[in-house]
Order: sequence, then C-alpha cells, then structure tokens
Amino acid sequence: MKRPSLALLLFALVACQPNKPRPLVSRAEFGVFFGGQVQERAEIPFQLDRSKLSFGFRIEFSEPLVREVKLAWELERPAPGKTSAVQRQAPARIVQLGESKARVGLPSFDQPLAFQPGDALGTWKIKVSADDQVVIDRSFVVYDAALRARAREAEGGL
Repeated sequence: MKRPSLALLLFALVACQPNKPRPLVSRAEFGVFFGGQVQERAEIPFQLDRSKLSFGFRIEFSEPLVREVKLAWELERPAPGKTSAVQRQAPARIVQLGESKARVGLPSFDQPLAFQPGDALGTWKIKVSADDQVVIDRSFVVYDAALRARAREAEGGL
C-alpha cells in the first residue's frame, strides 16, 4: 500500500507546483513586410515609395492581450553626410524614438517604419521593447539598390 500512497503524494506535489507565467511576447520580428509576412533581412534597400517597400516590426503576443501593453522603439541611423566644419561637430548618429500602446484583445502588433528623404545609407540599429522588456535589438544595413546593381554590372554581372 505504500506504492499507491507514494504515487498519490508525487501527483499532489506536481499539481501544487506553481504554473510558470507565459511570456508576454511569443515572437518578435523585424524586416520587410511582404505578403502578410515579415521577411527578416540583414540588408534593406533604401526606398522612399512605401508601395514598393514597407519595413518595420511585428510583435506576436503569447495570447490576446488582457491589458494595454506599452511598446517603445529606437531607430538609430547614421547622420547625413557632413560637409561644413559646423556639421562635422554634429553627432555621427541620429536616434529616432517611437512609442505606442497595443490595445486589449490584440494577438499581434505591427509597426511600419519609413525612410525619409536625406536618410543616410549604412548600418542602422533597431531596438524594440514591450513593457520595458527588450524583444528586438539588432543592426541592419540600408543600401542603394541601383548603385549596387550598377556595381555588379561593372564587375561583369557577378
């Protein structure tokens, strides 16, 4: 009779274990929006026309939200080219801050971002937080697709 009692005791101990809370975010992606998906890319071509290219991030929650969630992001990019002595003293990087709230009931949140005229090419960085928890923190390269295509042609199409 000790075996059934031991099994019952083990079952009771397992049942009394506190459930780990599910994480708020199940998936966080940054990249190009395409066909309802987010294509994560290390390089994104500079394109002002949003109908040709849309990029940003998507946060998928573990379950539909039962409360509002604060989302914040930092988009760090190179400063535009510097030509004068005054401009050379300006910071080499620019940080754009954004904030929003994901509403109750949402299973996910999309935040499109956009290039602006005069944005510099080079290495950019995106950092996204959900309720002050960092969910995306990575670099990516913004490049000129036409310039790259011409360079490939000059190299013999490689």
